[in-house]
Amino acid sequence: MTYSGLELAALVKMGVAMASADGKFAEEEKIAIVMELAAFGVGQSDVEGLLRASQTMEASQAFGILASMTTEQKKYATGYLAAIMASDGEIADSEVKMWQLICTLGGFPNMNAHEALLFWHSH
Repeated sequence: MTYSGLELAALVKMGVAMASADGKFAEEEKIAIVMELAAFGVGQSDVEGLLRASQTMEASQAFGILASMTTEQKKYATGYLAAIMASDGEIADSEVKMWQLICTLGGFPNMNAHEALLFWHSH
């Protein structure tokens, strides 16, 4: 899967928001976000810039970027966000609600977490 720098920044912004929805941002969730960036070929030197870009990005801009992605990108992003949510071994109701909100506002395909994770693992 291929994403632009802005698309990755939007995904990171939403991943952090979702992972933090339960009032904590676990180390496993941080690692899940950064490991996927590495899988996309983002070098260590570029990670910091991408994280800064995600922090300064407005939520409305992030949702606009997510909504403009292709269906395949959205499916993968749905699974990526679900993987972040599950990475610490605890899935809080608040995280699920935030995941659902992000998926709805981003115009993502209607998938449950299991379907999303299966798609993410297979691509």
